[in-house]
Amino acid sequence: MTDHLILSALPTPNGELHLGHLGGPFLAADALARHLRAEGHQVTTVSATDGWESYVLDAARRENRAPEETARDHHARIQAALTATDALPDAFLDVRDEPVALLHSTWHHWLAERLAGGKRIETRAERLLADAATGEELVACWLAGRCPACGEDVAGYTCEACGMWFQPDGVRDPRARHPRAGVTTTETPSVFLRLDAAALLAMARERSVPDGYVDLIRRYLELNGPVWRLTHPLGWGVPWTTSGAPVPRQVHSTYALGTTAMFLLAGRQHARLHGLPRNPLLPDGGNRPRFTLCFGMDGALPLLMQLAVQEATGVPSAPDEYRFNQFMTLSGEKFSTSRNHVIRVLDYVSAGLDTDALRFHLARLYPGEKPTDFTADGFADEVNGTLVGLLGRVLALCEDPRRAATAEASAPAPAPARVLRRYEETAARHRRAFLTGDLAEAAAAVDDWLDVAPEAIEAAGAPGVLAVLAALAAPLMPHWADRVWNRLTLPGAPALTPAGELLASGDGSLPVPGNLPRFAPVNPEAVRALMPQPR
Repeated sequence: MTDHLILSALPTPNGELHLGHLGGPFLAADALARHLRAEGHQVTTVSATDGWESYVLDAARRENRAPEETARDHHARIQAALTATDALPDAFLDVRDEPVALLHSTWHHWLAERLAGGKRIETRAERLLADAATGEELVACWLAGRCPACGEDVAGYTCEACGMWFQPDGVRDPRARHPRAGVTTTETPSVFLRLDAAALLAMARERSVPDGYVDLIRRYLELNGPVWRLTHPLGWGVPWTTSGAPVPRQVHSTYALGTTAMFLLAGRQHARLHGLPRNPLLPDGGNRPRFTLCFGMDGALPLLMQLAVQEATGVPSAPDEYRFNQFMTLSGEKFSTSRNHVIRVLDYVSAGLDTDALRFHLARLYPGEKPTDFTADGFADEVNGTLVGLLGRVLALCEDPRRAATAEASAPAPAPARVLRRYEETAARHRRAFLTGDLAEAAAAVDDWLDVAPEAIEAAGAPGVLAVLAALAAPLMPHWADRVWNRLTLPGAPALTPAGELLASGDGSLPVPGNLPRFAPVNPEAVRALMPQPR
């Protein structure tokens, strides 16, 4: 048995969770945790909203209320969406709430002092746009322009198109993101971490970071040099208090030591949940779990830069494994809350649509190595064809009273070798899918078992076939799988090992109750109705 710590996306509480969010790192983290627990491992899942992210300010401006209120309300809505879809982590933190807030800020300052003590920080002056009336620098959510790496439109200093991060004075054609009475320029110093480029790249390779993301680090270094931003003059965030603070508005970037502090909060939660005396991600913590991070590709660079923070501070907080996903689009276009091109998770739930069906289809579309597209028609076809159709027919065979009577009258007999061989192949595909983080493969393993199920039911009995089906489905469709497992009166939670043993025994004496849980058909128009009219 191995201890695991899984950290999923750290969303900005500036809006509601939509299907693109859910179908990426949140589902990946939740499904992995369920699989590992079924295999007998101890797992802690953690996530948190980043209430100091600059886009909280932008949302507060749009909503005409205080940013503190914006962050608090959207945190609650995101938590509700994760709860409704059975994807809520063991701990879902709000870094602006005590006692988490104090720890979060304390770790910022502690890490900064370690960097300063090791002479790994430097101050650089930057030529920035500023509001002519207030003198406030236009950084982060207040800045727009084009990516210096690929030329695409950007907001702030990160590019969703190519994944690059850069400095505000490197943005092409910079402009105020929202209208201002006047814009001028100012020279402002900010604080940076000096990188050891060779060590950073070596640490990424040691963790088997995919080549494309290692290349992203290289391209970042070529564009920006061996530095990573620690602060910016935003005025919203954890204040920079390490000696030599350049200006009063300098705050920690949430994508530097703010991210490290998030990792340390995750380690603390793992220690608390499992009764450990020390945070396992601190230098003298001990009992380190395997630390896996699930995140979208747009956040890859700052998360990989945590390797540099670990190297520079000596704090072993960086993940052991990085699992990044590409973007999921909606009907061929990027999910966009600002344009109302979106399906919000809570709207889906309020419409009475099945959350297990949604999870299964999102797993099928998991954008691990390439973008995928969610459509109302594709979702309806999946539900009606696979879950209502194929799965429904398998459940009907299991409930057939003639087959049930024959099974009860027969002595148990070992399952035929061909059925066991198909089970072993399917179980291996399922386990391989979670080893590599490919949720689409996990969904395909369910397909495999649905294909063999009619023959297996006749040859080995319905209970074992149903148990295997529930175990395969459990990480993706937990509510449905739990109901089937409980109807079979099996102990514990759905798991492949006991399901395989039941299948191999050929014991049909377990009762197969009638009215096994079914999925309802979906009309694609009901899904399209959840998409507001574009603005």
